[in-house]
Amino acid sequence: MAQVTMTLEEYEALVRAGARRGHGVGQPKPRSRPKRSGKKDPKMARALKKANAWGRTKSGKMRKGVTQGKIMKKAHQLRRKME
Repeated sequence: MAQVTMTLEEYEALVRAGARRGHGVGQPKPRSRPKRSGKKDPKMARALKKANAWGRTKSGKMRKGVTQGKIMKKAHQLRRKME
């Protein structure tokens, strides 16, 4: 195994360079989200509100046996009925 030595000044320069890019040494660069393509659908927004009301309790927890996938499936069904 090779022995690598670094002076304190060299190490601090590396740390400062990492801080300028938005992340520290040894940490992955934060990913940016891709921009949304297309318009928002107001009918789908209404359908999601109804589906969430159907699948959640008053406190906001999901009902027993209901998953996020089932809520989305219900929202798509409601959205189709709105047309």
